[in-house]
Amino acid sequence: MADESKKTDPDPSNPGSSPLRREPRHPVPPVYQRYIDLKVEINDVFVPVILHNFSGSGVLFASQVPCEVGSRADCIFSISQSLSRDIAFAVRIKHCREKNSIFLVGATIETAVDATWFRIFTEVHNFIMQRQGDVY
Repeated sequence: MADESKKTDPDPSNPGSSPLRREPRHPVPPVYQRYIDLKVEINDVFVPVILHNFSGSGVLFASQVPCEVGSRADCIFSISQSLSRDIAFAVRIKHCREKNSIFLVGATIETAVDATWFRIFTEVHNFIMQRQGDVY
């Protein structure tokens, strides 16, 4: 298990980011993105976004709609084929950069409604990533 207090390099998909991460992010390959639904509340409406990576303390996603830096947003993970319930959590938007008409949004996770289910999601993802060559 990785030392969560260990700092890692800034996110390579976020040029110019200066703060070091407390823990590594887990990438979500495109082949899995269609199975993971992430919705973020933007302007009082839950908007579907594409999850690029996550850790126990942050997420990076692509959105059709910009997010206000510094704002708080509620989020819902859903993996209907693997988990029997949705995972709700709240984030604080750290950056929002437009790239090719899509907004790349980085956020820190402030609270998870059910931390146990959030950890289960992480473990399911880790299990899949360890078997990448066997699964796809």
